[in-house]
Amino acid sequence: MKTTMLDIAQRLRSSFKASFIHHVEPTPRQKIVPATEKTCVVDDEKLQPEAEALAARLHGNTLHLSDLTKVFAAWPTAVNKYAVELQDLVDSLLERIITNERKLKALKQADFARLMSLWYPDAEWEELKVATAYSVWIFVWDDEIDAGDTDAAADETLAREYYKQSLAYIHRMLGLDGEDCAEDMEAPNQNMTLFADVGRGVRAATDVRQRQRFFDELENFMLQVAVEHSHRMAGTIPSVQEYMNIRSGSVGCAPQIAITDYMLKVRLPEEVMECAAMKALWRETIYICLILNDVYSVQKEIVQGSLLNIVPVMFQHLTEECKDSMDSVSRDLDMALSETMSRFEAAAKELGEISPEKDELQGNILNFILWCRYFITGVLYWSLESRRYGMAKCINADGTLSIVL
Repeated sequence: MKTTMLDIAQRLRSSFKASFIHHVEPTPRQKIVPATEKTCVVDDEKLQPEAEALAARLHGNTLHLSDLTKVFAAWPTAVNKYAVELQDLVDSLLERIITNERKLKALKQADFARLMSLWYPDAEWEELKVATAYSVWIFVWDDEIDAGDTDAAADETLAREYYKQSLAYIHRMLGLDGEDCAEDMEAPNQNMTLFADVGRGVRAATDVRQRQRFFDELENFMLQVAVEHSHRMAGTIPSVQEYMNIRSGSVGCAPQIAITDYMLKVRLPEEVMECAAMKALWRETIYICLILNDVYSVQKEIVQGSLLNIVPVMFQHLTEECKDSMDSVSRDLDMALSETMSRFEAAAKELGEISPEKDELQGNILNFILWCRYFITGVLYWSLESRRYGMAKCINADGTLSIVL
């Protein structure tokens, strides 16, 4: 049975691609119903044998991490002048879509306003409103599947319908079904109503190619969330490379990068957007954020019964001589981060040399690269500070982290 489920998981991307086509007929509003209240312990009943055995081996281990603020000390960080107003905006957006008081309180405590302020320190209010609606939406959308406490999270049929309805609505709101019909579709569930705000703002300031790129990245995000969810339901642990391929999509960074030109109020030529150096910059930005997000969220995810995280995956696939050595995982993570940072710098250098010095195009390219750095340092500092991950209690006096699993 396990082999069959793994085969299904590996085929899901292509089969889901076929079933997620944007012309899905609109359906009545679907209410996402919390299944049960969760306690702060691993839900062993949800784990299949392979995952259950890994959870037992992980239990009580401590992941030691370097002080990554020192690793990124030379990278820029700043806060937006609308930091206070962002807090009110985030709270109002959450109140529009979350009715469960426990969830609402937890999401407010996550301090998404701080993240937005770090990600977009130079953005103006109109663009900030759109980016904040989008970012709040994608966090809540992902939690419906990832947190494991909704009907869709526990049932692959419901999950698949959730993806299909979401993609159909996104396609319509981005004006990709035709500008005239963008607003005539009812949101399939409450959290999708925020995407109407996103679509309205993005449609007004971008061309069809930009919006198609944004949609394509969101589609890939949802496809990879589906594959990740199938592994979780089957209790299977992918290889490290398979996991990186899946997580590069499911981490949700690529769609955020896809709206960067909108946020910067520039339009980079397609030959720049599609060149090898730009694609490498995206890839390494995603890899760095993936590593940061996974190491800081590993406690939270294990508590929720999920082992689809770079730390458990690396631990599972250690060589025999390093078996069950969390120190080996720490060293491998340090090495992986160092290597991807080096590749990021190489891509940034190549991209920055595409256009003659000091012309408008070069300035726009350099601002795009600068934003990728802000994006990464924003993930770093917010993840350390946010109550969503609880890292404050794991920080040692010297800035290193000791995360008990």
